[in-house]
Amino acid sequence: MSFSADAMEAEARRAVEQSIEIIRRRIDELGTREPVIVRQGVDRIVVQAPGESDPERLKEVIGQTAKLTFQMVDESADVAEAVAGRVPPGSEVLPDENGQPIVVKRRAVVTGEMLTTANQGYHPQTARPIVEFRFNGQGARRFGDATTQNIGRRFAIVLDKKVISAPVINSAITGGSGYIEGNFTAESANNLAILLRAGALPAPLTVEQQQTVSAELGADAIKAGQVSTIVASVAIVVFMILAYGLLFGGISVIALVINGLLIIAAMSVTQATLTLPGIAGLILTLAVAVDANVLIYERMRDEIRAGRSVISAMDAGFSRAMSTIIDANLTTLLAALLMFQFGAGPVKGFAWTLSIGVVTSVFTAVLITQVLLALWLRATRPKTLPIA
Repeated sequence: MSFSADAMEAEARRAVEQSIEIIRRRIDELGTREPVIVRQGVDRIVVQAPGESDPERLKEVIGQTAKLTFQMVDESADVAEAVAGRVPPGSEVLPDENGQPIVVKRRAVVTGEMLTTANQGYHPQTARPIVEFRFNGQGARRFGDATTQNIGRRFAIVLDKKVISAPVINSAITGGSGYIEGNFTAESANNLAILLRAGALPAPLTVEQQQTVSAELGADAIKAGQVSTIVASVAIVVFMILAYGLLFGGISVIALVINGLLIIAAMSVTQATLTLPGIAGLILTLAVAVDANVLIYERMRDEIRAGRSVISAMDAGFSRAMSTIIDANLTTLLAALLMFQFGAGPVKGFAWTLSIGVVTSVFTAVLITQVLLALWLRATRPKTLPIA
């Protein structure tokens, strides 16, 4: 019996589709890089990762199958005979990290599919990097039963048919959690944790072609983004000064500049890549930030026309416009969070920039503007507002 050609092609397509989702989860774990991951033909995947400065690390994270199993060591087997080809039934020979052969039972006690989480940590005694993990309910029961029944024996932690470590079971491990110890660095332990969290690939991947494109080849796109940002910023500055005068408009521009610096700082901390969708989110954020100032200033105008004093009008301008500002920005933030949660690639980049901008714009439009206007009011004590 054998599979038909149609069945083999359908199986290959399913494996590629599953691999695309796993690759996307792995890259997302590395940071917001707006990856573009598409299928090419029947069994090929094209991965584009803007802003990735270490292609070798990316290949390592993407290409490793990351199939994790916990198998008992066959203590009764003779390693020399097994290496010579006389492997006991139900067992197999696998190399450890030093290339030394170890005979293990073929049947896996627990598999990586039963993991719920994996994180890089440090050994409590030696302070060496480790990978901490936790099983789901089924995995915890199996792991607990296996360690209870095999105290004093060794079990092997196997990753892609290679034994990472083979510790002795000193006592039953029933808590459903543990850690993997090996010759890890902090980076390699973190990479392994990323692989385990994202899940194992259904089939090994082979790198067919690799290209590293410098930013110079995207000069046209970068120039277009710069021009659009400059034009939008100048238009906003001119509008605010013409509409609210040099003083109030200038204060809005100062708050806008601080807002831009905060956005860039937040993106730098989170290692987000500023691509064209990110620039679009940045421009939209600038407009949202000015919108808050417009609401505050227009409310001040209404209060002055209603006969209030300068101090009372300014206080009412901030307090009464606040509900509208929070409502508008909260709605935008929820939409951005939904795009970030369910979107992929460029959509995530746009949503991330927009989310950062919403938070910083409320901070600058309300707090920075209020502080600067309060300093001006205390220093000049005007009889009327320049925007009335």
